[in-house]
Amino acid sequence: MTELKIEHKRALCNGVNLHYIKSGSGPFVLSMHGWPENSREYLPIIEKLGDRYTFVSPDLRGFADSDKPFGGYEPKTMAQDMIELMDAEGVERFHILSHDLGGPASVALAYLAGDRAISLSTIETPFFGLDYPGYVDPRVTYWHLTFHMNMDVARFLIEGREERYLKHFFRDFAYNPTAMPEEEVKAYAAQMMQPGNLRSSLNLYGYIPQMAEQTAELAKRKLKVPMLAWAGRSSFAEHCIESARAIAESAVGGVIEECGHWVFQEKRDFICEELAKFWAEHR
Repeated sequence: MTELKIEHKRALCNGVNLHYIKSGSGPFVLSMHGWPENSREYLPIIEKLGDRYTFVSPDLRGFADSDKPFGGYEPKTMAQDMIELMDAEGVERFHILSHDLGGPASVALAYLAGDRAISLSTIETPFFGLDYPGYVDPRVTYWHLTFHMNMDVARFLIEGREERYLKHFFRDFAYNPTAMPEEEVKAYAAQMMQPGNLRSSLNLYGYIPQMAEQTAELAKRKLKVPMLAWAGRSSFAEHCIESARAIAESAVGGVIEECGHWVFQEKRDFICEELAKFWAEHR
């Protein structure tokens, strides 16, 4: 496959200056990263599927080369960031792809974008604020969620130790502890050492109560946008597909065996095949 050109672009969206990358050709996919990542999280997916789809992958507010405001990390606000980003690109209809804590805002986007959203794919996303038989709030299961929600303590303990902490973080939540390349760990650590980045990015955890409240409000009506949800057996497992089925009229996906949280590195070929198949079914 011919090497794809990666464009670096900026747009003022919802009062926040967002940096984003654009690459590929074909129908548009808006890709929303998780923590501690940024737009580069989607480079393996772009490399694999960029000959069929155009990817718009922002650094979300608070991350990397985008602005780092002190507020606005609620899902609905971040969804509005994304709507205005697609407006800036002149894109009317698009698929939504998210990972990790990019997920709650992507769900809000699927609700708020109306007919503009073709589909929603949530990969290894924690769902807060739901209420269905068997539902367990992810804060019960995962130690780091409550730790990071205590943002001042988390900053105090992580600052100056970013690379060591992220090296542990990427290995602790993986089935294959070597799945995340060393150069990627260093790149994300360098991001976290930028002024304001650790403080601002931790808001994705600090705002979990608002995520729960807004998701519960939105989920009072079933999501009409078709949904795909996958998770690693060694991480969120059935939580993601069961949550997707609880909120969406149509949800497919499941659990990936021998896989942890970093699906795009651990099972890239599998997830790309599933995404391509899903997107081909919804145009």
